[in-house]
Amino acid sequence: MEQNNYTTLIENLKISEDKQRAEIINKLSKEYNKTIPLLWLKAVSEENPRAILSVIRDIIKKEKPRGIFIRTVGKSKEKLSDLLQHSDAKVRKNACGIIGEIGDSEYLEPLYSAYAAEEQLFVRSSYVLSIGNCGGEADAERLKKILEDLVAKEKSSKEQNSLMKDEKHFNEEKLALTRAIAKLSPPVAHVFKGFANPVPMVLTAMNDQFQVTAQDLKDKSIDAALASDGILIKEKDINKVFSCRTFYELLLPLEHCKNLKFDYKEIAAAIIKSDVVKLLNQCHEGDGTTPFWYRVEFKTMNYSRERADFVKNLSREIDEISKRNLRNSTSSYEIEIRVVEMKHRFSVFIKLFTVKDNRFAYREQKVPASINPVTAAIVIKSIQKWLKPNAKVIDPFCGAGTMLIERAKSKDFGALTGIDIFNSAIIAATQNSKLANVKMNLVNEDILEFSTYEVFDEMITNMPFASRAGANDFDRNLYRNFINRIPQLIKPGCMAFLYTVERNLLQESLRGNSKLQLMDEIKFESGGLTPHLYIIKVNK
Repeated sequence: MEQNNYTTLIENLKISEDKQRAEIINKLSKEYNKTIPLLWLKAVSEENPRAILSVIRDIIKKEKPRGIFIRTVGKSKEKLSDLLQHSDAKVRKNACGIIGEIGDSEYLEPLYSAYAAEEQLFVRSSYVLSIGNCGGEADAERLKKILEDLVAKEKSSKEQNSLMKDEKHFNEEKLALTRAIAKLSPPVAHVFKGFANPVPMVLTAMNDQFQVTAQDLKDKSIDAALASDGILIKEKDINKVFSCRTFYELLLPLEHCKNLKFDYKEIAAAIIKSDVVKLLNQCHEGDGTTPFWYRVEFKTMNYSRERADFVKNLSREIDEISKRNLRNSTSSYEIEIRVVEMKHRFSVFIKLFTVKDNRFAYREQKVPASINPVTAAIVIKSIQKWLKPNAKVIDPFCGAGTMLIERAKSKDFGALTGIDIFNSAIIAATQNSKLANVKMNLVNEDILEFSTYEVFDEMITNMPFASRAGANDFDRNLYRNFINRIPQLIKPGCMAFLYTVERNLLQESLRGNSKLQLMDEIKFESGGLTPHLYIIKVNK
């Protein structure tokens, strides 16, 4: 695209409606190395560059061309600083956004000066967030003093029974200060010491496979009950809970926090009423005077909900009514406050990041479409009765080795062999198996070409599928050729366990094969897909 065309697009920004404006910004973003200099030239030449600055901020935020913008500004940094003094408040706000995105400490003093002079309350939090991205530990102390003065001002106002001007923006400024301080001076993390008494816990599990996780818990002598939001247990020993490999997350349900309305004030009040601060202090070391830093996670399938505003308002309210014993931070958090919508009502849970889940610490490497290790553990648990001790096991599409490692952790084995046509998968599986302390023989070869004099007792694999291999590269003949190969690799009377989303293709490939017998089929749900596990016996 010629420079004149870019200039025309930039000029059209002023007269475009929202949809057309978004299309223009998208085009400018794709060629940011050429458009950023033109946009900056336009910004410094216009009397009111509000719209242009907004576009520059959006491009930097989306495409991250910080270096190009910094080089474009060059020695004219004062021109960007001068925009902090512009008569239009939104120009000042957008200039703050740009400075915050590039994170240049040379703008700190102009930011502080403009912040101190700013009378438009809706702009003040923008200065704070920008300082948070540009500053260091000394700025954290400086912002702490500003926050203390702000809180004192609020207290004085309340004592005089007078409302502060525009309380909403005042609270936004306090929240911005809290986040900037946390970013510039990350707090010392709390240390989890355990629960003194059993507490309710909710374990999230795979749909349609709750019974597998329930049985896993029962095997660990943990009583479990199915609930609408997962599996409910009451336990004191968290290490005992993490000995179960077939759940995804451990959450703490809060008392008084079920069936709530979509009202951030009601939800915040319920959270504080649940004595969450007391609970957190009881299970962590310390004297109970250090605040806990948290983030809010809002889970809903109702996309008409105003998520960003809800999270911001809820965070601000929690900070306020917890007397800042709970402090919001989007980067240096220790806990997650999770708000979950079900049937238009809301429940609240706590997730502790101070508790380390090391069940799958071995999985440092993965390849595209690697199976989730929890899903692999569920697959292995669901076929437990079919597994043989001391079996020689092969995974013909081993990927990063997850399925073999989970097989090793489930029952004694004789030997593990992983085959994959991609060398990157073998490299990943090699590293993961070392971290898991599981010995396996890994071979970089096409399973259809794999030559061996050895036959195996078990085959366990996550089969390739179109979206995994890439629709254009997916060979539909692979399934039939591979199915025909199974009797050459597995002993008569022994088992193959094939996990796949290509249900129809696998069934078609099995049809008419007299050497294989389908023993069972188990339906799963994973990542929006509906894979099935086929349990196949090699006929004698």
